[in-house]
Amino acid sequence: MVTQQINPTQYIRHASGNKHAIERFFTSIGNFLLEYWAHIITIVLGVLVFIAISVPFLSYFGLDTIAKPLFFALHYVCAQIPSHSFYVLGHQLGLCARNFSIYASMFLLSLAFVLSKKRLPGIPWWVWVLMMLPMAIDGTTQMFGLRESTWYLRVITGTLFGVGNIWFALPLMHKAILEAPAQAPAPGHPYRLVQQQVAMMPASPLPTDMAIKQEPLESAQNDSQSVLS
Repeated sequence: MVTQQINPTQYIRHASGNKHAIERFFTSIGNFLLEYWAHIITIVLGVLVFIAISVPFLSYFGLDTIAKPLFFALHYVCAQIPSHSFYVLGHQLGLCARNFSIYASMFLLSLAFVLSKKRLPGIPWWVWVLMMLPMAIDGTTQMFGLRESTWYLRVITGTLFGVGNIWFALPLMHKAILEAPAQAPAPGHPYRLVQQQVAMMPASPLPTDMAIKQEPLESAQNDSQSVLS
């Protein structure tokens, strides 16, 4: 019976290679998320709005096998009350008027944030709170039966709420990412963000104490050269 001996050195090299491959994989994912996190949020919001708009058109063309599952899937993010919803071609939109205004405004402003290369300035927290208050008042008073809201109030308050959330959150997230302390990169696998931060750092002059220490050394060398001459 022939037994195969395993070289411990080869086993260690193989395990180390697998470890480095896993590190490179997760590093690439981290770099991708750091660079394209705003794009991902924009795409998710855009898909949600697109599905809500496509539902009535699919139903109009008799594609209920597609429209109904999409409509029921949107129920996880919206109550879809018929009296609070818009209708297109005689069919209910996938989201109610308020939620459609929220997600549509969030999508449009996040798209503007991406197209501006993340340069859109943020708003202070108290402005964000003020932009949320109209929807909170409108929704609360309607929920307790004090009054009945209208479609244009739902659209206005929902738009203010969506714009306020994106306008406050995305610039704040971008600022937090830029101001995050640089972590020490793994040997041979530096993070792209750390490289960019190091490249942007200006060259610092020598400390004064080092300059003072160099002066006696230079004077001693000059004295030795004068003696030899």
